[in-house]
Amino acid sequence: MATVPTVTTELGALVGLAGDGVRVWRGIPYARPPVGELRWQAPRPSTLSGGVHVVTEYGPHAMQSPDPMNPAAVCDEDCLYLNVCTPDGPAPEGGWPVLFWLHGGGYRVGHGEQLGDGEEFARAGIVVVTINYRLGSLGFLHLAGIFGSAEEDAGVCGFLDQVEALKWVRRNVSAFGGDPARITVYGVSAGAKSVGNLMGSPLGAGLFAQAISSSGGADHVATPEAGTALARRLLDEVGCHDLAALRALPAKEFVEAQERILTGFQALWLWRPTLHPRVLPEVPLEPIRRGSAAGIPLLVGCNSNEGSTYAMMLGEDVATAPASGVLEGILGDEGAAHLLDTYLRRVPDLKAAKIAALGDERYGIPTQRLADAQSAHAPVYRYRIDIAAPGVPEQLDGGHGTETTMAWKTPLPLFAEATQVNPKRERAAVLIHRAWVRFVRDGVADADGPDWPPYGPELRPVLVFREDTDLVLDPRPDERKAWGDTEWASGTWFPVT
Repeated sequence: MATVPTVTTELGALVGLAGDGVRVWRGIPYARPPVGELRWQAPRPSTLSGGVHVVTEYGPHAMQSPDPMNPAAVCDEDCLYLNVCTPDGPAPEGGWPVLFWLHGGGYRVGHGEQLGDGEEFARAGIVVVTINYRLGSLGFLHLAGIFGSAEEDAGVCGFLDQVEALKWVRRNVSAFGGDPARITVYGVSAGAKSVGNLMGSPLGAGLFAQAISSSGGADHVATPEAGTALARRLLDEVGCHDLAALRALPAKEFVEAQERILTGFQALWLWRPTLHPRVLPEVPLEPIRRGSAAGIPLLVGCNSNEGSTYAMMLGEDVATAPASGVLEGILGDEGAAHLLDTYLRRVPDLKAAKIAALGDERYGIPTQRLADAQSAHAPVYRYRIDIAAPGVPEQLDGGHGTETTMAWKTPLPLFAEATQVNPKRERAAVLIHRAWVRFVRDGVADADGPDWPPYGPELRPVLVFREDTDLVLDPRPDERKAWGDTEWASGTWFPVT
């Protein structure tokens, strides 16, 4: 890529790269480094102002455990950077629509450029913004219950980073040819649950026009009691209970300590935002039901076998070990038994039933309830994805996160390049990408396939992307009904010792 003409923002003139029909600017600081006294504080606006800045390299990832698939990745507490990818050429009158991406990773791992810069969206006439935000105990450590209300932002730092980045985009995206009035927030997994938080938080009001939630919901927050208990456990693990000393410790000590508490996939949902009187005063689903995101069209869905990804990563025995405790804690002994009996009508054995039920506990039911809540206040388009990307093993069909490469139209993984591709799956993948593009551009979901009417709780129309994509009314109704109306605190499946 070659350097491109500068764009002028509140930070000064930014020089990026151009090539292959897109322009990119990487590693733009949207806030001051959250280090020293700013550790566990709300993000502060960047002090960068004026001058010319070359922004062609990604910023560091948030502090997290090493990624064996990317051992050279740089992680740093100084991580509040975003990236912008735009179409090449002049913007239309009014500007291009904007896609604001929130990565997944259970609030523990991940980074903005996991799926690249969003080149395929940009070639379709969309400005793409990807961000890093604080993770784990550096982003979601609820200290107010230990050190008092002066530290109340510590439990929501990562979410406040997302809000700050969104505000920066609102103020500056027109310099890149984007329309600040046409921002779609989009996330997968923890990123999708963050979308739910934005829809339900007073701080999200007026910052975006549309939303896409892929395998999320609006329920994954900790109570102050749960947040305080985890914070005490973390401080015990690092062996320090003095706030000034905690702010002076190397950041890696917190990552190492949190990994000793729970690690790997078992720790994915341990860290999460804590309820906060100003930021998240209640479980976000409740204000959404009352209309906090009224007028915000929503594209929302999940995959048909979300839990299978965890079963593959952890092994079936480990993945299903917490199932009885989790399900009985929600539905009671009889309710949990009835739920598993219901799943057994569709899946071959009890382990498969537990895997399916856990996937729905984390993603399927929260997705359905978000769709139900928002459909009273704005158009909602609901989907389900039953396949993995073309060339990916069919054992991953409908697994958690398997839809993102299709939505983003990213290249096939290396192991899949030599795999014979099913043309029906290729067609479904194309439809998924087109549907996302159409929604971002026009606010309606149209996959260039079957009719896709707005969702409502009466008929529950769901577009099911599979080899023969089709509209289904109220898919798997018996399983939905077996969950009833019970609501529960969304936390980790695995006990903290």
